Amino acid sequence: MTKIILAVFDGLQPAQINSVDTPNLYQVSQKGSFFENHHPVFPSVTRVNAASMVTGVNPGKHWLAGNSFVARDYDKSNVIPALSGQLSEIRNAGLDVLGVPTLQEIISKKGMEYVAIGVGTSGNAYVHNPLADLYGGATIHPEFTIPSSLHKELKGLFGGWPEEQLPNTPRYKKAADIFIDYVLGKINPEVALIWSSEPDKSQHAFGVGSDAAKAALREADLEFGRVMEYIRDSSQHQNSDLMILSDHGYSTISEVINIETLLESSNLAGSGGWLLAQNGGCALFYLKNQKDVHLVPELVEWLSSQVWCGTLCSSERLGEVKGTIPLSSIMNEGKRSPDIIMSFNWDSTDNVNGYSGHVFSTGGAKNLGQHGSMSLHEMNNTLICCGPTFLESEKILSPSGNIDILPTILTILGQDIPDHVEGRVLEESFRETNSEVISVAHKYDASLTTNQATYFQEITVSFVGDSKYIDEGNSWLGK
Repeated sequence: MTKIILAVFDGLQPAQINSVDTPNLYQVSQKGSFFENHHPVFPSVTRVNAASMVTGVNPGKHWLAGNSFVARDYDKSNVIPALSGQLSEIRNAGLDVLGVPTLQEIISKKGMEYVAIGVGTSGNAYVHNPLADLYGGATIHPEFTIPSSLHKELKGLFGGWPEEQLPNTPRYKKAADIFIDYVLGKINPEVALIWSSEPDKSQHAFGVGSDAAKAALREADLEFGRVMEYIRDSSQHQNSDLMILSDHGYSTISEVINIETLLESSNLAGSGGWLLAQNGGCALFYLKNQKDVHLVPELVEWLSSQVWCGTLCSSERLGEVKGTIPLSSIMNEGKRSPDIIMSFNWDSTDNVNGYSGHVFSTGGAKNLGQHGSMSLHEMNNTLICCGPTFLESEKILSPSGNIDILPTILTILGQDIPDHVEGRVLEESFRETNSEVISVAHKYDASLTTNQATYFQEITVSFVGDSKYIDEGNSWLGK
């Protein structure tokens, strides 16, 4: 049986892979199958996409709505960050953190293991295997491990973790040491993952394509090269399948919008009736009192008249809301879904470093990097597959997404795919398959005329069978 090794580079865009900045990644990209039309799920933020990678479903079904969100079944009055502390509190309250089983829960039935190590946020690491103490495998992060006993063992073997810094190379170097010597060398699980927080951290801090971000990516690629060298020299790993991916693409901030302050000063009668979860390129709105549905039209009308407002999607709980597109159309309707999701407006202009895509944002600073929206530049991310299962030197043009990682892994492992999975097996990249992929694009649109202008929005979604991928979504104001 072929084993699988995944290497994730947070926020890596396909255009950033080249022979100068990322020679090791570039070498793999030339040898394997390069998915040029790969998609994150929306919102295009890390923890939401990490959850989709290990569940094979979209946010509506796995319940993690954003990097910050409201879980009404846990705490209906507060916005919480999706970090390990808060997520573990949800679990300790007797509630499910995610709405469907993760990779480890599925493969544990066959005695298999998934071990993930990451140096990004604690919430990102947590969702990879939140029930490792019950189902096996492990999650490893500088702040914690699941199971918790592993943290002390690793400290005894490898010493403490370096402090987080920019670039985050020291932590990723430590992670690579543990990944090579312990995860692959000792545990040797059926599926292993290592997650680099670069180039994401440096792009947030210094901008997309900045000298500092490029240097951070070069250093991450160098450490990844050590992993590749080990795999090549290891008799038990040299025939593994390798999947290189990122969680989302990137844009440059055109302007920071303080929605909370603007809403408070808007003179809307119900301006105080909302909880707002800010997620960079998008904002999630939750009614404080779910019975106050009458507050929805005025919020939508106010948002739709703002130049920074992009797409507006609403939950079926609210009934028909003029000017909005249903959350179900973007695969976000579910138990913990927001009432309204607004993606910021964006464009395709280049930044000072030649990278396309500008977007309004809830935070950060002008000219720095951001993601979270439905921008074309954020809804395209990286996937490269290389190894005995995959075609060599192939460009794959069919739509694919992070929801396809789990079903593809399960197929390689010879496991059945649960019926609830929304992703598909990426068979068009398999050596032994003549699989023709037929895709269809569908546009969802809505409009709303106010005293100020007419708001138009359009969202493009690609379909491959029952699997759906958001290509882009934006809005414009007309008369």
